[in-house]
Amino acid sequence: MSRGRKKNSGNSGDDMGNDAINDTSIGPIDVHVGARICARRKLLQLSQKQMAEKLGITFQQVQKYEKGVNRIGAGRLYTIAVILGVDIDYFYSGLTPDQTNQSAEYSDLNLNFLQEDGSEFKSDPMQGAEAVMLLKAFYSLPPKARTALLMMLTSLKDREDPDNDA
Repeated sequence: MSRGRKKNSGNSGDDMGNDAINDTSIGPIDVHVGARICARRKLLQLSQKQMAEKLGITFQQVQKYEKGVNRIGAGRLYTIAVILGVDIDYFYSGLTPDQTNQSAEYSDLNLNFLQEDGSEFKSDPMQGAEAVMLLKAFYSLPPKARTALLMMLTSLKDREDPDNDA
């Protein structure tokens, strides 16, 4: 007699309709998290190989994470956050319920992150190569220059914003 857990090969009827919760398919949240990892890694000028070595995995696995092909476990995501010097929240920044096509059933329970489908994910312009280059250039400036640049950009935005009555 085996001592391991018996695998459930069929629907036992006790899942109470939690198919969406138990779904392990890759969805837009995985793609978003992977893109955020990629953007931060590039900002820090880490190669996929260097990232893989720090994680103790292959660079191909890092590629799969960044493309959203493979889902990242909680422990591994925490380790990635430490390596990249960010909080876990960083990876989920910018996600909204409409981007992940959440149903009212789950949003009422504040479980929005659990139900995913295969619809196309709208990419964030902050994850593009130009955004990474802009951030690198911005952070290479001295702090006073960064502050002055931000003030200038804010004043330009305020002048051009027709919704702003100021």
